[in-house]
Amino acid sequence: MVTLKRLPGLAPFSQIADGESPAHFLIENETTRAFTQVVRSFHETCRGIAPIECFTIMPDHLHLLMKLEPGPDTKPLGTYVHWLMRALAGAYWAAQGNAPGQGPAHGSSAGRQGAPHKTLTVGGGTPPDPLKSVVGAALSAPVFTRDWHDWIVKRDGQLAAFTRYIRENPERAWLRRRNAQFFGSVRKVAFLGREWFAYGNAALLDLPALFAVKGHRATKPGSPEWSALVEGCARIGPGGAGVGTFMSPLERECGNAIASAGGKWIVLSPEGFHERWHPPREKERFCAEGRMLFLSLYPVLERQPTNAELYARCHEMGDIAVAALPRP
Repeated sequence: MVTLKRLPGLAPFSQIADGESPAHFLIENETTRAFTQVVRSFHETCRGIAPIECFTIMPDHLHLLMKLEPGPDTKPLGTYVHWLMRALAGAYWAAQGNAPGQGPAHGSSAGRQGAPHKTLTVGGGTPPDPLKSVVGAALSAPVFTRDWHDWIVKRDGQLAAFTRYIRENPERAWLRRRNAQFFGSVRKVAFLGREWFAYGNAALLDLPALFAVKGHRATKPGSPEWSALVEGCARIGPGGAGVGTFMSPLERECGNAIASAGGKWIVLSPEGFHERWHPPREKERFCAEGRMLFLSLYPVLERQPTNAELYARCHEMGDIAVAALPRP
């Protein structure tokens, strides 16, 4: 999975949609269409690379899945990425009304944007006529930062995760734009006699009904303890929230019961929140809806905590909640 980032000050490659529930989360413009042609025809002009079928063109970056084909003509990944950046740069300036290699025309604005048209289709579909390759043309004025990133598929399930991440990227961007107040900032809050790092809707701490949710990982499904805790969480409605790590199988089942009942979650996280931290994919919508708050007693460490440390932290925070709050 390769990510290319737009240089500051240039026109957006696409637009985030407006509205409550848009059919598509991105709106294309002239640059979007030009980039789509380049990406879909890239394998026709460069040997050793498979067709790029999964990609998304965000306003300020691109995500692509690039697969190299083994053979005598195959180049290193970085070669293909730089060829692609060069081709996209030519297409960008052409879409902005300038010939490849020229950059902004005299007296024009680099921030000028093509008028939005129909919604963007990400990957798949029938490709348009291939855009003439500009790989061999004179180098265009740069459009992307030099610090492109790549993540290599190394284990089972990772390809599916990358594909899902790329395809869901537009929706995540739309959620963040619509609910900016719940994203992007870590603050300190007082809760249960301690100072916590918080991310999300801190107003959940003021709900009239907060319940401690803690279940041992060895508890068997269908046992009296399992059933009692899940049934109690199912009674937590919109005016209440469960407080716990939601890490063990029983706690995760409790989280599902709270979701079905329209309740809210205060998630005790064993890790701190670095500046680019964001909720896990499956919890991002709940955070955007203001139904979820993440709390941690711990700042970010320079190293990844060990499993033993994470386990001890989960128990510590769970015990604090159990000691101060009623059980559901």
